[in-house]
Amino acid sequence: MAGNDNYLRLLLARLHRLREEAGLSPADVEERLILGPGWIARFEAGESTPSLGVLLSVLRVLGKGLPDLLEGLPGRIEDSAFERQAWAEQLGKDLVVHFQYGDFDAAYVLPGANTEQFDLVIKTLRDGLSRLVASDAAVNEAIKTDSVAKAFLTAARAWPHANPSDLWWFVIYRAYCDPFNHPAQFARLDFTQSWKRTAGWALEEVLVRHYGPYLKRKGVNLFIAPSDVKERLLSTVRVRDRLEADKIDVLLTGDAGRSEKLFGVVHVKASFAERRTDDVPMSRALIKAGYISPLWTMDCKSMPARNPVNKGELGQALQRGSDERSAKRKDIESDGYFSACFSYNSNTVPTPSGAKVRARIHVCDFNHPDDAFSRFIVESWGKRK
Repeated sequence: MAGNDNYLRLLLARLHRLREEAGLSPADVEERLILGPGWIARFEAGESTPSLGVLLSVLRVLGKGLPDLLEGLPGRIEDSAFERQAWAEQLGKDLVVHFQYGDFDAAYVLPGANTEQFDLVIKTLRDGLSRLVASDAAVNEAIKTDSVAKAFLTAARAWPHANPSDLWWFVIYRAYCDPFNHPAQFARLDFTQSWKRTAGWALEEVLVRHYGPYLKRKGVNLFIAPSDVKERLLSTVRVRDRLEADKIDVLLTGDAGRSEKLFGVVHVKASFAERRTDDVPMSRALIKAGYISPLWTMDCKSMPARNPVNKGELGQALQRGSDERSAKRKDIESDGYFSACFSYNSNTVPTPSGAKVRARIHVCDFNHPDDAFSRFIVESWGKRK
């Protein structure tokens, strides 16, 4: 702080004394406000300046009000909540999640949800990320990946009728980009860039954790493998094209006696942004050689608005008498670049029943692992073994 900020320094020192008088540790306050570890100490030391909303919330936890902190200000703050990059309020039987989206103060409505469920999701993320404080840098990315995957699956269980893609894009992503959900030592980190690195791995974990145990009982192994395992399994694939291990997301093997047999690869994507350059060449080579190569996606796509709609990128399906399908849909249905596509965006339009296509687009959710995706995988292994 500069010298002319001395008044603020005294104010924050007073906040420190009020906390000690209340018999609460910094961790106690952070727990009640669902803050990452280190924020209260950072505020009290003047290393970060709390907003008025943060200050009022801390005072509420301490059982104090503004008059206790600064003589002359009227009124006692009985309850307050400071706005986060993702915060929620109860409106009747529905929950409204607020976040900044471009130039808009956006809102996403979760019917039949409540703030207790929302707090549980945020705490799951925050508690997971809190492990970064005592971790070695070498495992930091694994901790972030695990935290995001756990938070998303917690949200999917809490709100089984919600659009999974909305939960990923409007709740988990926004909560991850809120610096207060991270330890204070990462206050200057660009969380948008951090998300780009973490989200892809976390989504792979979501896939494996949701379907892995169920498929295992069917004799199928769905897993994320280290590079050496990928290389070993790829060496058994008879294709002319060179397959790069680091481009593979999730592997599929089947139990064949005392060994396992590779029979496919799952391409995992939040959206279609990098699909053409990273996945299509490998997918086409695998399919040509008799392996399965499905695309598994959240199909996230929305535009900034007060009430944004996550419409996805696949557009409308083939209509009788006209074909106004998007190029991305034609890549799958007409060109068969993937064995099938499984979208977890309820706004995605599936391939119509009876349509003559090379590969189908299915819409799934996280209500139960026995669904179109797992049935496709099990049936494919049955044909292969």
